Amino acid sequence: MRRLFLIVIFTLFAGSLTLYADTVKGVVIDKESRTPMLGATIVEKGTTNAVVVDAEGRFELEIGNAPSVNIEISFFAYKTIIIENVAAGSELLVEMEAESEMLEQSIVIGTKTLDNERALLLERHNSSVSIENIGAKEMGVKGISNVQEGVKKLSGVSIASSGQLIVRGLGDRYSITTLNGMPIASPNPDNKLIPLDIFPASTIQNITVSKVFRADTYADYSGAHVDISTKEGGDKRLLQLSIGYGSNTMTIGKAFYMMDSPSLFATPKLPGNIYSMSRLEFDDYIKGNNPFRHGFDVARRSMPGDMKGSFIWTDGWDLPKGRIYLMAAANISNGYQNMYGNLNRTLEASGTTVNEFYDDSYEQLLKTAGLFSLGYRFENFDKIEYTFFYARNAGITFMNRHGYDREDNDLVGLNSTEHIYEMQNHQLSGFHTLSTDWILEWKGSASLTGSSEPDRRQVMYARGSDGQLRYFKNNSQETMRYWGNLDESEYNGEVSAKYTLGETLKLKAGVAGKYKTRDYSAVRFYYDVNKLNSPVDDIFTPSVFINQENISSGLVGIDRSMPPTDTYGASSTIFAGYVDADYNITDGLLLNLGLRYEYSSQAVDYHNDQGIAERSVLTGNDLFPAMNLRYNMGRNHNLRLSASRTVTRPSFIEMSPFLYQEAYGSAQIRGNADIRNGYNYNLDLRYEWISGTDLISMTLYYKYLDSPIERIQMLSGGTSVQHSFQNADNGMAAGVEFEIRKKIVKDFYVNANVAYMYTDVILPEGGSYTDARRALQGASPWLANADLSYTPQFRNGDALALALTYNYQGERIHAVGVSGLGNVIQDGLHTLDFTATYNIGEHCSLNLRFDNILDSTVSFRQEVISRNTWIYVEKYRPGVGMQIGFTYKF
Repeated sequence: MRRLFLIVIFTLFAGSLTLYADTVKGVVIDKESRTPMLGATIVEKGTTNAVVVDAEGRFELEIGNAPSVNIEISFFAYKTIIIENVAAGSELLVEMEAESEMLEQSIVIGTKTLDNERALLLERHNSSVSIENIGAKEMGVKGISNVQEGVKKLSGVSIASSGQLIVRGLGDRYSITTLNGMPIASPNPDNKLIPLDIFPASTIQNITVSKVFRADTYADYSGAHVDISTKEGGDKRLLQLSIGYGSNTMTIGKAFYMMDSPSLFATPKLPGNIYSMSRLEFDDYIKGNNPFRHGFDVARRSMPGDMKGSFIWTDGWDLPKGRIYLMAAANISNGYQNMYGNLNRTLEASGTTVNEFYDDSYEQLLKTAGLFSLGYRFENFDKIEYTFFYARNAGITFMNRHGYDREDNDLVGLNSTEHIYEMQNHQLSGFHTLSTDWILEWKGSASLTGSSEPDRRQVMYARGSDGQLRYFKNNSQETMRYWGNLDESEYNGEVSAKYTLGETLKLKAGVAGKYKTRDYSAVRFYYDVNKLNSPVDDIFTPSVFINQENISSGLVGIDRSMPPTDTYGASSTIFAGYVDADYNITDGLLLNLGLRYEYSSQAVDYHNDQGIAERSVLTGNDLFPAMNLRYNMGRNHNLRLSASRTVTRPSFIEMSPFLYQEAYGSAQIRGNADIRNGYNYNLDLRYEWISGTDLISMTLYYKYLDSPIERIQMLSGGTSVQHSFQNADNGMAAGVEFEIRKKIVKDFYVNANVAYMYTDVILPEGGSYTDARRALQGASPWLANADLSYTPQFRNGDALALALTYNYQGERIHAVGVSGLGNVIQDGLHTLDFTATYNIGEHCSLNLRFDNILDSTVSFRQEVISRNTWIYVEKYRPGVGMQIGFTYKF
């Protein structure tokens, strides 16, 4: 702490030495759009003295004691401007004009509207910390439809089968997600991060990923900080409409089955009095009333195919002293997915199969999203902006299952599971120039998210010795319904001030706060079918026996279960303060130093298995230092070094001892009330060469993990696998990442990145882990991405874009084995996609896309240590997808 204090004092003193240097200041903007020209170069002619325009369009060029200088302002695709005899102390307003012959390729950049690959690479080169990014234009060329697909293209990043983000072998809990720089809550109780596929590409301007820590962000990450920037309108009037249609090889021309259910636009709900009735009142009520709008019958449904549509509208209006800008966008898509012969097997330590089920699954998805942004930009480029983002992902899956349980019962099951994730996020922010040296920024957000699992249903049949199917009566809980609901609110606020001391020192200090609450509740309904002894002729029509008439007569009973263990409440509070400084030690050496303080408190109120109320609390008072060093070895070469300390806090679900099970014989999940924070010590070294759109980058990194949180599994009750979470003793993650982007010949580009990761976790003595040490759960030793793109433009104004993209995800631990059970390993996975887009003039474009051309199978195998063998426990094959699309710009 004392050393850090001395460094800050030295930095302030050294910066003060430049107070009396003569300067030329100014603002550089695009003449047509009036937006700041981030990345434009200001050069004192005849010298190597140069600066780059910042995100607000400002620059400050030191000129020593010269009374006047000649300066040159340049930017790709814009006319170079030379201004002669600029006096010391001058303040300029420079308006840059696009080259007429390159107008269609010109880059227009605002404070948030970076979407061109060249501009994003320039931002990456000039950033004081290591970042990686991908913009809307690159996503369009490569056929990327949402943020999840976008981040997968970056080095060291992969997505687990459950949708969890894994960065450098570190799982979902090691990363954070922000929307326009502000934290955003997740509606998925299993994941810390919001599902990234909830953000359609049509609403996104760019995605920036930082794998190093900087003090002006929350410290709860060691993997990555993913910031999603939404589109900002107003600089050009635009109305764009898009439609698309597709299918896949597992679905097209095939039958589609679904249990009786409503439209995915609706959210099924129970009558409110169901929850408040006493048990006796419910028993009387259910005999004369049917609170369930949908039964268990299964029918073949029409399957129109995968359809999507979107629109974008941007506009702006000039006022006497500023400009109002507006942007609105909406996206809707539906999809169908059939998979056949999926395997799900549970083993015990000896290798004996506990459960083995095969299923055919039929899934329907509906995704909707909307974005609205309204802002006012003052004539000095200060601004106030409001952004609203809404998203809703709804999906329902029907499974026709058959297999055997531990008692060797020959079983057939019908399962219907619906998940609805919904989010609305409100943001208000301001940027104000108080003087030539001081800038004030403030921002606040409110996120309201919900996760609903309405009317999960299951019917189980058992085949008798006579070969006939009858209702399964193992414990009167096999035929059932489940309703679960989770609501989460998150409120964020931050105020910061920036002070610039010439070109030598930039100081930023701020305070921030975050408050989050969660409420979860569930109710189950178990059907008593013990009196049903007749054979079942048609498994798809349970209503023959399970109907209101039989319930009223008492032939079928319904037991409502609302134990206190099926509810929990949680809250999280974080208060933070930070200081962050960028210090130019020399012309080529930049030092970023920062220190962040965070007070954190997490609490979960739950009931143990005996129904006794308990409370789990985690608090912390922590300091998180960060150091980022950038050495410019030449115009295009950077060498970067980063070191930091960060924290990994458990999610609510990880510290909530609530038992969750999706279907009979499937895995159970239970949190751990004794789990605690983990701490991470991070070191990164990166070399990068950037020239235009070409890039070569290599990164070495090392992370020491103190008390990392790991997902474990054990056999529970002899019939089901139970997953939980524990702190390991310590662990480490190290690796190397290599990235290249290269223009081979005119209009032909190749991009590739590969990452090798080594992870090791040492487990506490006396625990139930099978292995004393192993790789981190979720870590793939190898990840690779590559794409080839061809983007010619024709004399008639038409343009073509072809992209072939490849992804490899190496094998990794899906679930950790304990009590003699071996680890479950997900096999390596190769995927190949192809996208073609043809632009007809300025207004029309056609799109064709193929997904998973290799028709890869996703498979999981478990080690049987006692027999020195592996057994596959899960398999499924999504099939090859195809989509066509049409876009028109007015």
